[in-house]
Amino acid sequence: MKILVVDDNNFSLMYTKNTLIENNINAAPILCDSGKKALEILNATDIDILLLDIVMPDMTGIEVLKKIKADDRFKEMQIIMITSVTDRGTLKECFDLGANDFIVKPIELVEFTARINAAIRARESSEKLENALELTLKQNRKLNEVTRKLKETQSFLIQSEKLAAIGELAAGVAHEINNPMGFISSNFETMTKYIDKFKKLYQAYDHLLENINFTEEENHKDILQEKYSVIEYMENNRIAYVIDDLDDLLKDTRDGIDRVTKIIQSLRRFGRSNVEEEFSWNDLEEIIEESLLITNNETKYSADIQRSYQGLIPVFCNRVQLGQVMINIIINAAHAIKSRHTGERGLITVKTYSEAEKHIIEITDNGPGIRKEIIGKIFDPFFTTKDVGQGTGLGLSICYDIIVNKHKGELLVTSKENMGASF
Repeated sequence: MKILVVDDNNFSLMYTKNTLIENNINAAPILCDSGKKALEILNATDIDILLLDIVMPDMTGIEVLKKIKADDRFKEMQIIMITSVTDRGTLKECFDLGANDFIVKPIELVEFTARINAAIRARESSEKLENALELTLKQNRKLNEVTRKLKETQSFLIQSEKLAAIGELAAGVAHEINNPMGFISSNFETMTKYIDKFKKLYQAYDHLLENINFTEEENHKDILQEKYSVIEYMENNRIAYVIDDLDDLLKDTRDGIDRVTKIIQSLRRFGRSNVEEEFSWNDLEEIIEESLLITNNETKYSADIQRSYQGLIPVFCNRVQLGQVMINIIINAAHAIKSRHTGERGLITVKTYSEAEKHIIEITDNGPGIRKEIIGKIFDPFFTTKDVGQGTGLGLSICYDIIVNKHKGELLVTSKENMGASF
């Protein structure tokens, strides 16, 4: 602890120094006889406590005090004014400028040591506070770095869980795409044959037109023969049916292309990783339909889907994230129904409605339900009831984070054993 004593009176300087030493005050005194020299010392040395005489030639203690308090480097330094002046206005000015205490000349030993020790304790407390603040800032920087890494890890886990879901659905999605592609291919083959028939019919008509010559009487028989040949060709190749069937073929083909397009668009939207923070106005029921489309092959062999939509207004949300929640819960519902091993088809009900200015999506299954002893754990990270290798235990935890933390909503579950669960 360093104490700078500033006084233009040498006797006062020596007395103050001796008093500090004789009373075993834990401080190293530095003596100075002018305000200007004091400022030079302060600029060159770290001083903890300043004893500053008010009345000095050239530069008064108040002038020195003003310069010190204008410099943030000295804001933690304890300043005690030493004065024989008892004018309250002067003392008030010193305190207004930032002085911490004062000692009146002639110095009284008990008062002097008490005030110096109080200043030492204040400076030590200030140092501890500075160190604690520095440590806190350092720990805060580390915490921010850990938080950043956790966010990166969380984003990675969310994307991994999405990719795992896509992987689980891949075979089913491929089947969903193969079905329409199958009849598109079949329709294409049929239309190729139809086109070949039309080509031949066109050739027959073209040949007929080339042989028509109304000026020659004997040409009429040939024309009639050509006509009957064309009619016979049309009947044998069912051209009237072909014409009627073309509209249906084109419609079926268009429907198949539309279905494949919707499946691919839904998968692309669901699999995107660069829109995790994008919020926009979306139709919740449209998101549900996309999720049902992606999971169709997972549900169609084990459960019927019953929809009950109220027609909700658009909601400001992250479409990709809510889609991930829907897909996860629908897949879980399908797995729950399959786990009954009864061979009977189950039922998954998807319901939307508004209540107390809240938009509610309710997904219910009639599976075996969730046991009472584990229902409070299902949103915990890495908790799963599936066999090893069958689940990551992150699905519902990520769903909870998306709904509760990212969308400020609620994700609730109710269940009765052997009767099903509702999210």
